Amino acid sequence: MEHEEEIGLESLNGLVTSELKWYVLDLIMERLKLDKIDECRYSFYIKDGTIVVSGKDGGDLKVYENLYLAVCDFFNRVYQDETKTEEAISRFLTRTLDLPILMKKPSRSLLQEQITECEERIAALDEQLQKEDVKSLRSKRKLDGIYLEGLKAKLSGLH
Repeated sequence: MEHEEEIGLESLNGLVTSELKWYVLDLIMERLKLDKIDECRYSFYIKDGTIVVSGKDGGDLKVYENLYLAVCDFFNRVYQDETKTEEAISRFLTRTLDLPILMKKPSRSLLQEQITECEERIAALDEQLQKEDVKSLRSKRKLDGIYLEGLKAKLSGLH
């Protein structure tokens, strides 16, 4: 970890505020799925230029500004074994070299986030429509439904 500058990881720290963050999350989730680890039990997310890491079921929350340190801490919490942690970090770092190619496709994490937000908007619109049936709300609900289907089709096309 102390050789971060030698291997160019300082350049990764700037990506936490851009759209690249979604691809970083994709790489992390890829590793968890590869090892069949329940991703819901651990938390790694990027918000406002910082990385938030928590252990099992949201415990021991830590905030980082350094992506490399956050990834190391996250994988250490997940695997709790030095050899497996090093293997996961190594694979993550190797996969970051593929980012230019990966970025030609939509990010799975971004699509999932957009789907969740759209479903929440639809639920809120449905609730409003129960109170007052307004044509503009019905139209917006219909458009959001079409958008949601498009997002889901994109996501299923990534498999």
